[in-house]
Parts: sequence; C-alpha cells; structure tokens
Amino acid sequence: MNMSTLKGGQDQRNYSDLLPSLQKPSLLLHPLTIFSAVWLGVVFLYSLHLSKLLLYPTQQVVNIAFIIWAPFAFVVLVYTSFRHILVWLYPSVRKLPVIDSTALERRLTVWFRVWIVISIVEIIVSGGIPLLWLIQHSDKTYMDFGISSVHGLVNSLILSIGLCRFALFLLTGKRRHLIVPLFILVWSLAVVTRNMLLVSLIEFGILFFRLKPIQPKSILKLVVGVVCLILAFGAIGDYRTGSSDLIRLWAQPTEEYPEWLPSGVLWGYIYISTPINNLVYTSETVQPVDRLTFPNTSATLFPSIMRKIIYGSQLDSAESGELVASTFNVSTAYIGPFQDYGFLGIALFSVIIAVACLIFWFRRSLGDILIFSVLTQCLALSLFFNHFFYLPIISQAVWILFFFGSPNKRTILHIGEGSSP
Repeated sequence: MNMSTLKGGQDQRNYSDLLPSLQKPSLLLHPLTIFSAVWLGVVFLYSLHLSKLLLYPTQQVVNIAFIIWAPFAFVVLVYTSFRHILVWLYPSVRKLPVIDSTALERRLTVWFRVWIVISIVEIIVSGGIPLLWLIQHSDKTYMDFGISSVHGLVNSLILSIGLCRFALFLLTGKRRHLIVPLFILVWSLAVVTRNMLLVSLIEFGILFFRLKPIQPKSILKLVVGVVCLILAFGAIGDYRTGSSDLIRLWAQPTEEYPEWLPSGVLWGYIYISTPINNLVYTSETVQPVDRLTFPNTSATLFPSIMRKIIYGSQLDSAESGELVASTFNVSTAYIGPFQDYGFLGIALFSVIIAVACLIFWFRRSLGDILIFSVLTQCLALSLFFNHFFYLPIISQAVWILFFFGSPNKRTILHIGEGSSP
C-alpha cells in the first residue's frame, strides 16, 4: 500500500490503494445473483408445502415468481450489454474520490449523539423500552415504542451511522469503529425489532463481502451466522409472543414438518413462504386501482402522518394486501405494485429496482458501495416488503450522501485516530 506524508505530518492514504479488489467485485454479490437466489429459494421452500396455510400449487407460485424475475433479468442483460458497448466505444479512466476521514468521523460522532438524545426522548415519551415491557408482562408492545413519524427516521440514522462505522473498521482495522455496529444489534434486541436486526446484519454482510475477498472460511462463517440468525429470529419471535408454542399454532405445520427442529426454523420457514402466498391470494381477489399516482407503492416514502394527507382515500392496504392468515401480514415488495397496476405494476417495479441496483453495482467510490449495500439489502428482503420505497430504510442513502459530502469535492482520507464512536 502506498503512503505519502503531507504537510502537518499526517499520514495520508487513498482508500482505493487500501482496497485494490474494488475493481472486480465478486459475481456472488451481483444483483441478479442475489435476486435469483432469493426468489428461487422462495419457490423451493413453498414447493415443500410444510404448512397448511400454503394454499396454492407450486406451478401457480412459479408463474408469479417468473413475472417478478424475468423483467429484472431482462434489464440486467440489456443494461450490462449497453454499458459494455459504451465502455468499448468511449474508454475513460475516472479517478475515485478520496475522503476526509476527520470530517467523516466528526459527522458520525455528532449525529450519533443526536440519535442518543432523540432516543432518550422517545424512551421517556413511550414510558420505557419493549424488552422491559416483555419482562414486566405489560400490555404494551414494540408497536407502542417511539414517536410517530420520527421513530423511522431515527432508526434510519443509526443504521446509516453503523454502516459507515463498519466500513471504517474494514478499511482501518480499528476496533473502536465496531462500537456502533455492535450497539445496533443490542439495541434491536432491546426494542424487540427483528427488522432492524435483519437489515443491519444483511447490510454488514454485504459490505464485508464487497470490501474483502470472498474465501472459503468467510463462506463458512456466513453459514454459521445464518444459522445463528435463524435461531435468534425464533428467540425474538418467542419473546414477542411469550411462548414457543404459539408459532406452531399459527403456522399450522403439516405432518411432514420435522417437529424436532427449533422454533426458529419454523418462524423462518413460515415467514419466508407466506408472503408470496399472500401475493397470489391478493392477485386472485383484488382489482388493481390503475392510478398513475401509484398510491400503494409510493405511500411508504412519506412519514405516516403525511400519507393520509397526500393520498386520502386512494391509500389501500399498501404493505399487506389481502391475507390468507392475519398473523402473517407481509406480502412481498410486489404487493403495492400489484394493487396499483396488476402484473404490469409488478414488471415495472422489477425494472425500476434492477436499474437502481445496477447503477451502484458498477460504481466504485466508498459512498456508492455503502448505498449498494443498502439497495442489495432491499433486494434480499424484497420477499418480505418494499424497502426500496420505505422511508426509514431507503433514507439511509440520503444519510450516507450527507456523511460523505459532495462526491465532486476532492478531500483526503487519512488513517489516523479520530473521535468515537
């Protein structure tokens, strides 16, 4: 790695020198690879029909999945081919921007303190935290925590800070940068939110494999991590419901389901397989609204207090659709697009998210890589909900742009001690 000493005696490095592998990201992280694995996995698990809630034949689910996957794959083929032609015709070399690590760390520290202040206010207003409510057997749930229209943006802020800190850890190896990422995992348990836990772990994992060479031992660690995540997912579910027996009552496993498996496996199976089950059910029972405002798709881009004001009576059950069982109330990221424009809406949505992911797949700056991690997380969790149009999640991209400053401003990354966390 090249180092140069600038005025003032500070050691300077360009992060592109630290990370030579950035020029050739692994195809395992390609948007089409992730998207295909997600929907192929969904179809496979559904085909097992290990729950009585899964009403539809496998072929019908395959048809829906193909309508979701085919436009995405088509865009990848066209976009990639067109880009390769342009690069061949107009070759150019772009300099990667460098980053003022002192300014970056200052912003991260200041805004982490802002998050702490706002969270303390939320705890006071809410009268405690969800984990304590569970221990105390209170009537309150995790849904009662936080300030409406503020809590989501607060979560987005801490997720963005954690992702930036994790990137700095991967760049510098300094463990102090792990304080916030580890805190996020603890905080997600304290407020009993599996969504924050899933989002943060997936984004950290994507960023890790994007910045570090993929090795066999890394894959092994990933497998172990996924197993631990499944067990944790079940444990949080049991805590939230107060019993490990309820999931068996709700999920209605068939006789073929292995009863000896831990509850986390059943939680995972039923949560992965029921969203597309709900989507198929909605496609058979709901008439799309055919409105150019796309109310069911775009409503979640706005704080909850603004949604009714903007959309009024146009707003349908954007996040859930029609449910086979009310307990399992997610219907993939495609429920809103279908409610708006039917199968055409599904195809258009796949086109939009494919273009967004491909734009950042081909970019190489650190800020763009962080945004790619956010978008790929949205892609991975598209089998549950539409994070691409969900303000508390997608606004991470805005926070990341803010933390890194203007991409046109040439600043310096120096690897030195800074403020923390």
